[in-house]
Amino acid sequence: MVGRVLGGIATSLLFSAFESWLVAEHNKRGFEQQWLSLTFSKAIFLGNGLVAILAGLFGNVLVDSLSLGPVAPFDAAAIFLAIGMAIILSSWTENFGDPSENKDLLTQFRGAAVAIASGRVQYLL
Repeated sequence: MVGRVLGGIATSLLFSAFESWLVAEHNKRGFEQQWLSLTFSKAIFLGNGLVAILAGLFGNVLVDSLSLGPVAPFDAAAIFLAIGMAIILSSWTENFGDPSENKDLLTQFRGAAVAIASGRVQYLL
């Protein structure tokens, strides 16, 4: 049970960290707000759906057609991960958040807990 809870937290962090970065960069660069929703919709369709299908087909080619063995898709994933990391490290800038909001970690967690609790109460009503 603890593993499931920790896995859910890790998955939430995995997806929300990039989304938070994207929203902050979008606002920092002054892009139009409608572009943000278009970017997220394309990311869902192309990034999560289409790329997952293509990755599965590519993995199948590696295992069946090229007979590289059952771990070949994982080896290929590591190569793509390294390429992506090189691109990100060379082209992205670090986002440290809004420096005007100099809050300690406990204050931020309290604010998050209040937002979650208030949103859940409104959702249930």
